[in-house]
Amino acid sequence: MSEMALRNLISHAVVDNKIRSGLLTEERDRVLSQFGLNDRERRALRRISAGSLESFAAQLDDWMRAQPELAVRTRLTI
Repeated sequence: MSEMALRNLISHAVVDNKIRSGLLTEERDRVLSQFGLNDRERRALRRISAGSLESFAAQLDDWMRAQPELAVRTRLTI
């Protein structure tokens, strides 16, 4: 599991409108396939229901903090 890959995904979504809109629509699987995420990460990201990138990132941050193997020390913000 990679905190870096998850943060990379959000960073790209901030600056790339296609990635951002893909995360929030039925294109999510296509977007996720571009970031080298494992099955567990993809499943967690598929369960997020968000209408904005801010909401998506907040839900992802909550999930990441619940994963002891990630040992997240800083909040995921955009």
